[in-house]
Amino acid sequence: MRWLTDENYGKIMQAEVEPWLQARMETGFDERVKGQPIYYVHYRADAPRGVVVISHGFTESIAKFAEPIYYLLQAGYEVWGVDHRGHGRSYRANANPFVVHVDRFEDYVEDLRHLTETLVKPAAGELPLYLYCHSMGGCVGAWTIEKYPELFQKAVLSSPMLGLSFGKIPLPVAYAFASLKSIGEKGKEPLSPVTEYAVETYADSAANSEARFNWYHQKKLDDQRFQLCAGSANWGKEAIAACRRVCSDRETAKIRIPVLLFQAEKDVYVKNASQDLFAGKVPTCELVKMPGLRHELYFSDGENLRRYWEKIFAFLEK
Repeated sequence: MRWLTDENYGKIMQAEVEPWLQARMETGFDERVKGQPIYYVHYRADAPRGVVVISHGFTESIAKFAEPIYYLLQAGYEVWGVDHRGHGRSYRANANPFVVHVDRFEDYVEDLRHLTETLVKPAAGELPLYLYCHSMGGCVGAWTIEKYPELFQKAVLSSPMLGLSFGKIPLPVAYAFASLKSIGEKGKEPLSPVTEYAVETYADSAANSEARFNWYHQKKLDDQRFQLCAGSANWGKEAIAACRRVCSDRETAKIRIPVLLFQAEKDVYVKNASQDLFAGKVPTCELVKMPGLRHELYFSDGENLRRYWEKIFAFLEK
């Protein structure tokens, strides 16, 4: 396994890793709903031992996961991934290019299910299917393995969004406020106006590696399709309800497959207490706590990065 470090990270990604990945990449659009294309990528491994489907986080795109895909391919796993609706190159129901909107959170789940059943499984043949999710994608993934317990053999949830953090605002108040604001077309816009991309700094980011943050930040500056920085009122309402649903006794009881859940100690985006609750309800779930790290565990360096991926590979190969 070739591990990347902060040293010359951007130059190595541009000159070596990205061309290597592009030579193995196929792209396309999947339409579960006519007129609503969902962008997907497929990376071929030389001698695949399994297939991993990636579900990315809020305001992200599959383009951000080049380094994780690089490790998965080296380890012998073919990779599929999507830009979730409202993100990146996929269908958007609202006109504001900086705002993520979704009519129903379950649409994320059904898009993922449709791609897996119609494209991934036929291509995989007898190879086992695994799910790798981050943040919002973790909520999508949890809902998917609850609703379709036989679709994947194992699932990795990295800093999953199982409970949202609104600071000092109580969750019922946030839900009620978002619900009031999400009536009609107003639900497609955020609670506060967003008319331009809010440029982020590393200090305020969720990353654990400045070099990795800078690499993707430049991609966002170069391509407006990646410049998402807020959620619509309806997204907020749907996300709160989705977190409540996937952590419920009724839904967690449906999970049958092994689950590996990573928790970042210094996470301020999602609630670690909700992850603890979820893990406690799912007998097949192993909770791994990553001390001293922020939300984006896959954007780490050195020993933290190796520990993270070595744990994932041991879990998949067990």
